[in-house]
Amino acid sequence: MSTFVALSVSALAYGAALALAALGFLVLYKATGVVNFAHGDLITLGGYLALWFITALHLAPVAGYLVALAVMFGAGVLLERVAFAPLRRRPHLTVLIATLAAALVLRAAISLWQGSTPRKLPSPVGDEVVTILGAPIAVQRLVIIGVAAVCLTGIVLLFTRTGFGRQLRAVSSDRMAAELHGINTTRVSVVAWGLSAALAALAGILIAPLSALDVNFGFTMMLAAFAAAVLGGFGSLWGATLGAVLVGVLQHLVGGYVLQDFAVVLPFLAMLLLLALRPQGLFGKAVSRL
Repeated sequence: MSTFVALSVSALAYGAALALAALGFLVLYKATGVVNFAHGDLITLGGYLALWFITALHLAPVAGYLVALAVMFGAGVLLERVAFAPLRRRPHLTVLIATLAAALVLRAAISLWQGSTPRKLPSPVGDEVVTILGAPIAVQRLVIIGVAAVCLTGIVLLFTRTGFGRQLRAVSSDRMAAELHGINTTRVSVVAWGLSAALAALAGILIAPLSALDVNFGFTMMLAAFAAAVLGGFGSLWGATLGAVLVGVLQHLVGGYVLQDFAVVLPFLAMLLLLALRPQGLFGKAVSRL
């Protein structure tokens, strides 16, 4: 029983962090139609910025996290100005290649700045552990679940209850029609890039205290978040969230019990199987093409 509880909490915590990263993908995709290949390196950069603010500037962990998120929002805006704005009217493949180039530049810059030695991001709760039904649970995992739940609720409310959310949905449906109706699509794009980068950074900051930061830290998370978005139905907020939880269950619960050697690849096997049987994902809508 204790093993089941420990693996279940680990699965839920990892899925919660992945949901934030997956929503970062979707916010940008809905606003611009772009899948950002630099997303993983933004996850890594967010973790390293938080570490730098805490260790070099001696900020408290929570303060360091918040400053890092603010800086990452600005980094997302800068990336939009450099990698997307000049190519807005170009084919999506061109923009996709630009984000790949941005990813390589970011990774090289992080490597030059921090080196290749793995680092540990301090947690505001340290290494505290609580016992739940006989299972030792890191308090950091509970923090991840709580923070992610609050942020995911905020994102859903942003999309469904605010003017910006309505504008974002309009741009997602038909960018040209949105422009004809007076929506400032450039502003929507800028905010979406900033929000996407901040969500990526938050996912990395929450997971990093349980892992180790290195230049490849965010790449693995990006792949898992992409798998979550595809499993849920690319474009569906709730689908991406549930897809992220499914990835967590596959990796930590199923992988922890029966397929330990294949735990990392299970979400991608599930993604391939789902694409063959239901290409629109679990909660996506089928789109006919003539």
